[in-house]
Amino acid sequence: MLSNSAHAPGGAARDHRRYLLMAGIALAYVACIPLSNGDVREHLLHWTAYLIEHGRFAALGTNFSEYAPPYLYLLAMSTWLAPSIGELAVIKLVSIAGTLFLAGCMRWLLAGCTDPATARRGALLTLCLPTVVANGPVWGQCDALYTGCALLAVGAVMRGRVVPAMLAAGVAVAFKLQGVFVAPLMLAVVLAARGRWWTMIVPPIAYAAMMLPAWIAGRPVRDLALLYLAQGAYFHDLARSVPNIWQLLRAVAPGFPYGAGVAIGLVLAATAAVLIALAARRALDAPRRVLLVALAGAVLLPYLLPKMHERYFFMADVLAFAYALAAPSRRARWIATLVQVASLLAYATFLVHLTGGAFVGALVMTGALVLVVREFAASVAPLGTGVPFLAPRRRGALGA
Repeated sequence: MLSNSAHAPGGAARDHRRYLLMAGIALAYVACIPLSNGDVREHLLHWTAYLIEHGRFAALGTNFSEYAPPYLYLLAMSTWLAPSIGELAVIKLVSIAGTLFLAGCMRWLLAGCTDPATARRGALLTLCLPTVVANGPVWGQCDALYTGCALLAVGAVMRGRVVPAMLAAGVAVAFKLQGVFVAPLMLAVVLAARGRWWTMIVPPIAYAAMMLPAWIAGRPVRDLALLYLAQGAYFHDLARSVPNIWQLLRAVAPGFPYGAGVAIGLVLAATAAVLIALAARRALDAPRRVLLVALAGAVLLPYLLPKMHERYFFMADVLAFAYALAAPSRRARWIATLVQVASLLAYATFLVHLTGGAFVGALVMTGALVLVVREFAASVAPLGTGVPFLAPRRRGALGA
């Protein structure tokens, strides 16, 4: 029996346009497969070859890659196709599969705060976002994997499912440390008593479970537990083509001490995470507010943290787009546009060697951050709410 949408005026035309768009996306993604870049040539192709030459599973027991084991599991399984399609295509297919996973997660997220038609449209349009296309099909990166898991965590919070939310957050961090940008929302959930304190052990358990195959393959437990601490020692720059405050500081004060910058940035980011959680803990009753809290963390944390790279606003790119669909307004559209433009300018510094792209992107991201803070204050609560000495005084209070 045909659905009502099939009989609706213009329904067939909409379906036709959707199928054409899907075909266009598929063709564009396939066309991106032969594209290469420095990361692919210097890292990803070498890791793929290592997996093939050292028996795939056995290779997982060694520390041959900078990336976390869960991504390497997917890459290892995909290498069985390498004799037929080539190693570059294997890398790109993993990235494209991750992008499709992200789109599915976007649909489920939006289904918790919008109508089904908007959720379907949002999933399809996610595949067209400039930074999504640039990150996966063009660049061959895997940020869609941890971001998709983060979207699942946000969607679970919307539905009041605390344990699945914590589980998804832990899996996101297992794929990449940048999954921690969803932490302010998770902390707000715990502070709101929607989940008991014991739920905070779920993310570490999820992380450990994701590392289990690598441990079975022979990789030391200490190596797996301290994986991200080791990654943090790879370079000593406060900013790497990232559109954040440290990019601006590097331009005006190039001699700023590295150690002091790392300490200050960590304190600022931790403080921002706590302030977001405290302000949001009583405002998680509406799905759109939950989404806004997640967006605030995804913008504020990489903006304040040092040692970030150009791709570290990827979660913000996707959540800003989701928020513009879920809570349509002029400000929400501006946020989504500015975050996307800022990230794309940073991408261009690496992909096409655009001089000054990251610096201009940092200025644009600063504008987006201001709008996010204003939206947060208007829809959730001003940052600082819940902190006694920062809370605004009420009218009629003593001394007012």
